[in-house]
Amino acid sequence: MNKSILFIAYDFPPILSPESIQVQRRAIALAQNGHQVHVLTSCDTPDFEYLDSALCREHENLIIHRVQKLPAEKALHYICGGLEITDRKLWWKFPAKKAALKIISEFEIENIYTHSSPLVNHLAGFEVKKSIPKIRWTAHFSDPWTMNPYISYRTGLQRKINKHLESGIISKVDKITVTSEKTRDMFVNGLKADSTKIRVLPHVFDPELYNDSKPTDGKKIIAHTGNIYGLRTVVPLIEAIEQVQPQNLEFHFYGRMKDDERALAQEKCADIIKIFDPIPYLKSIQVLSDADILLVIDAPLNNSPFFPSKLADYIGAGKPVAALTQLSSTTTDIIHKIQNDLLVADSADVPAIAALLKRLENADESMLTVGSKDFYNMNNNYENIREALIDE
Repeated sequence: MNKSILFIAYDFPPILSPESIQVQRRAIALAQNGHQVHVLTSCDTPDFEYLDSALCREHENLIIHRVQKLPAEKALHYICGGLEITDRKLWWKFPAKKAALKIISEFEIENIYTHSSPLVNHLAGFEVKKSIPKIRWTAHFSDPWTMNPYISYRTGLQRKINKHLESGIISKVDKITVTSEKTRDMFVNGLKADSTKIRVLPHVFDPELYNDSKPTDGKKIIAHTGNIYGLRTVVPLIEAIEQVQPQNLEFHFYGRMKDDERALAQEKCADIIKIFDPIPYLKSIQVLSDADILLVIDAPLNNSPFFPSKLADYIGAGKPVAALTQLSSTTTDIIHKIQNDLLVADSADVPAIAALLKRLENADESMLTVGSKDFYNMNNNYENIREALIDE
């Protein structure tokens, strides 16, 4: 048996979230290769979470430990949310630390892995490291913390506290993993993190989830899965569609959309944009397999470090990917690696999106770079995961 490891991750199936799915894939990759993986996670009925029991998987080397639900857990979410210290799950640090120390002692574990979001997982890891200095700790940041452009603190004190916690974790942790080179650069240049202990571990897809696609007749289906929220918007796309009036394209959006944008789409291009309710994750994978082209919409953010987790699932489907994103974004970098035709337009540039729509008429799987998706296959990432997470 290879060395064991403890994952500390609030999000884990049946929670339906990008973090839950990616944590599980890393755990399974290690378990399949002979490591005993202990996962310390939330109770199986946590508040404020979408649940999907179909996500749960078993393996003889995967042991799940759940922190029992606290009597006032819902109230703690509200209280901690107002504090804006890490996130609304700040309270979870205390039961997680206690449970982690017990598991480490019982199973003689020498490696721990914490994964954000939520950021509170790292606080639990920090407390474990203080209690057991010799333990090897890897912390994964899917997104930046205080340098996240989507996070704004209400007071300078809140920002100061978060920066203090962040710097403490960066100084104590043995390894840091991030999903993109741009995030790595942010840690090195903005937080003065030691570049030698940072590794890039991309989001990955699970090849076992994909079935053969169903051939489509008529219009090309361009699918987008997930919610349109925050700074993301479909308004420039709607305006471009109204200009071009493509005859051979039909856009399918699965997920929540802002009410005003949904109404605008139905008013301006109801025959071209179809909006569907959110669907279970495994069904969304079939949607990707059946579509002709897959669409990413990023927020208009220059030099964006974010690797959308849905992009890994898109890559697994083996279909051309189009993106409304900045040319300087991580999404653009990844699309450049997986296909020889860069189907990208600035997410706020209507004329550029209109030009992209015309190019989509001729897009097909022949533009994919042969073998490029293998890098994002979870079954090919074991060595990278092992080297980053386990001291052997």
